[in-house]
Amino acid sequence: MSEKNQSLGQLELEVLKIVWEKQGCSVPEAAEILSGQKGYARTTILTIFQRLHKKGFLNRRKKAGIFCYYPTQQKNDVLGNLAQQFVRNIFEGSPSGLVQHLTKSNVSADELARMRQIIDDALAAEGGKS
Repeated sequence: MSEKNQSLGQLELEVLKIVWEKQGCSVPEAAEILSGQKGYARTTILTIFQRLHKKGFLNRRKKAGIFCYYPTQQKNDVLGNLAQQFVRNIFEGSPSGLVQHLTKSNVSADELARMRQIIDDALAAEGGKS
């Protein structure tokens, strides 16, 4: 999948999250969820499903005359790629730049402690490798 196709808009990501959560769904199922939450029309959701299918994020199979869409990639893989793309584009590829920015923003002490724990765990895992 090319870099261009890895980009996702906010609504595309919301649709993908529904598909991941339901482990596959139809346009009417997702439209019902999103119209209740944010007021999106079914036609808008259909367009997003078609875009995600064209970009290679979704496969589809017909069931009882209705397309059911399934993710082609794991959630963690897609979110990881988006995070890496964000760090590359916004922080010139420096994850520490992101962390520095976060620590200077309104991050709670609990969130900072959680970030420290994640970093400590990553360092411990790295230290255990040969």
